[in-house]
Amino acid sequence: MSSNQNVRLIDIAMRLDLTVNTVSRALRDKSDIGFETKMLVKRTADEMGYIPNSIASSLRNGSSRTIAIIFDNLMNPYFMIMADKIHKRLDPLGYATMIFAGMDGRFEIESLAPIVSRKVDGIITFLEPSNEVLNIVEKNQIPIVLVGRKNTKLSIDSVSTDDFRGGYEIGKLFHSKNAKNVGYLGAPLGVECSKRRLNGLKQSLKDYNMSIKVENFRYVASNSVREDLQILLDNHVDAIFCFNDMMALEAITILKDKGLHVPQDIMLAGFDDLQNDLILPVRLTTIASDKDLIIDTTISMLLHRLDSSVEHHETRFIDYDIVLINGETT
Repeated sequence: MSSNQNVRLIDIAMRLDLTVNTVSRALRDKSDIGFETKMLVKRTADEMGYIPNSIASSLRNGSSRTIAIIFDNLMNPYFMIMADKIHKRLDPLGYATMIFAGMDGRFEIESLAPIVSRKVDGIITFLEPSNEVLNIVEKNQIPIVLVGRKNTKLSIDSVSTDDFRGGYEIGKLFHSKNAKNVGYLGAPLGVECSKRRLNGLKQSLKDYNMSIKVENFRYVASNSVREDLQILLDNHVDAIFCFNDMMALEAITILKDKGLHVPQDIMLAGFDDLQNDLILPVRLTTIASDKDLIIDTTISMLLHRLDSSVEHHETRFIDYDIVLINGETT
């Protein structure tokens, strides 16, 4: 048999001189099949490269036991951390996970087709879905939960932190450290949570009588942190709030290359608290939320939606803290 030919149950049965039914039941650990026969069948299946036809099984059972995870930046460790936590919660429950990529902070119809075609049981998305996406998942009865984005207008279950308040507290912190000219490095303009973080920062600057300069608020396109950071430096900012820790880490590297020190020359703060889950080369002042609680809440909501036909949608907020490094902003 050529290596690229699909191995079938009948191929294993013929090699072992067993019935297809015996092979099938052995691979499924049925109690009426002896231990030695099970081991022989499984060993032979492995040697022959047999892969269970999970798609056909899903069609028969009406469930793929698969949950789709949607985000837009495969290089951002935050999403990898959260995806890993989702997998570790779902795997013991018998669910597999598949990662799909959205585009530029949005979950549009183009990203939905491959998800629906794989007959997933549910969707966990870190991107706000469009109304077209919601219409289709509703028609296909696919439960969906939005994570990390404050839901103000969508008919969807969601779990998030308060982005506005996070931005506000960073502004308050900068004020306490005597910052005079604050900048913001944000996500592209269409990302709602980035707008909310900036609006919180602006409100804080206003409440504490600090200058608000539109030219200091930058919406960073792909690979343009260096360019936007230089504009902030040309504007003589003394503190920068970054949309997330990845931007903050990149900004620190660029500043170091320019001979500038954080926080001595310029204060910096991020969002996500990656350092709680990863060993980073530097420590950050950052907005931290309980990632485990976020994922536990998300999965609980999704499973509840899978097990019932409730029509109302839930919005849950998870509190957060500001992580200071030695009591100082980085």
